[in-house]
Amino acid sequence: MTDARDSLGLPQILYGDLPMSRDRGAGWATLRDLGPVLFGEGWFYLTRREDVLAALRDPAVFSSRIAYDDMISPVPLVPLGFDPPEHTRYRRILHQYFSPQTLGALLPTLQARAIDIIDRIAGRDECEVMADLATPYPSQVFLTLFGLPLEDRERLIGWKDAIIAFSLTTDPESVDLTPAVELFTYLTEAVRIQREQPRDGILADLLHGDEPLTDTEAVGLSLVFVLAGLDTVTSAIGATMLELVRRPALRRALRETPDGIAAFVEEMIRLEPSAPIVGRVTTQPVTIGGVTLPAGSEVRLCLGAINRDGSDAQSGDDFVLDGKLHKHWGFGGGPHRCLGAHLARMEIRLVVSEWLSRITEFELAPGVTPEITWPSATCTLPELPIRILAGATT
Repeated sequence: MTDARDSLGLPQILYGDLPMSRDRGAGWATLRDLGPVLFGEGWFYLTRREDVLAALRDPAVFSSRIAYDDMISPVPLVPLGFDPPEHTRYRRILHQYFSPQTLGALLPTLQARAIDIIDRIAGRDECEVMADLATPYPSQVFLTLFGLPLEDRERLIGWKDAIIAFSLTTDPESVDLTPAVELFTYLTEAVRIQREQPRDGILADLLHGDEPLTDTEAVGLSLVFVLAGLDTVTSAIGATMLELVRRPALRRALRETPDGIAAFVEEMIRLEPSAPIVGRVTTQPVTIGGVTLPAGSEVRLCLGAINRDGSDAQSGDDFVLDGKLHKHWGFGGGPHRCLGAHLARMEIRLVVSEWLSRITEFELAPGVTPEITWPSATCTLPELPIRILAGATT
């Protein structure tokens, strides 16, 4: 970061220079302290709660359609790349599959997936949480929900990881698009097969329902879940497990009072949102913090900053575990609020519950200092090696 000013008189910021790798509280505080509107590398950053929430609620001025035009995809990304009214139609069609009621019926299946993975870990004396748990579990959930073969898990993870890695590269010449082509081909073929031979799952329902999606729409939706859904849940599981590693008293309390797991997970989503920045593009001039942004401005809404802004007793840098579920914006807000919020909550709660019921004592591997990859779209730990000291029956 520098003290230079751009033509609008805004503080300049280099996002990658924020002190985020070990402490997101310090990073978001640094961002907020620079001012309500910042500029850097072509983006305007909004750091104040009232400004961010106003933007989230106004897709007519802060458009997602334009913001997602540059994402690497040969098909429209459903529903991320659309604003109302098209976005409203997609949400209405998709809502039934991601409501608490529908997901509740799937709970035994998703729980069984978590138990299967954790049981295999519980018999060992060490674990690399990201590779052994946080990455494979969301992929299994996706394949289960969409009616795709579980044996495709490793290929799916490989494609996802490769695409996310090259989306962050600063050297376009070095990008190998093969994984993106292979993933697109895989999903296109999956849609074709389920159009002709439906299997139990969301994908077949969407292709054969009362308002069937086209093949292109179905592929676009599937890409969103692979590229946006899997990595965010992986990040959230990693952050959650790190806090359990660091806080023996907390995990003992959660084992003794499992009803507290829901509030703990909600606080993790507030403090460590997997997508802490969401992008928008202005469709017309708009004045924020006394500064008028021109039409076509690329804007980053800093959810991570407003969740920790200290504006009330529930928005600080530490957990608020008082038995209540407090409001936050870890899943965004407005019409584009995360469609998979209930599913993500369920996955994280299941992981915490099943882990703590099987593995009681664990600690960081010696010499490890956990740091997220930064800059990053999802604030993900690249690895989290731990030692397992005791299981539930030890």
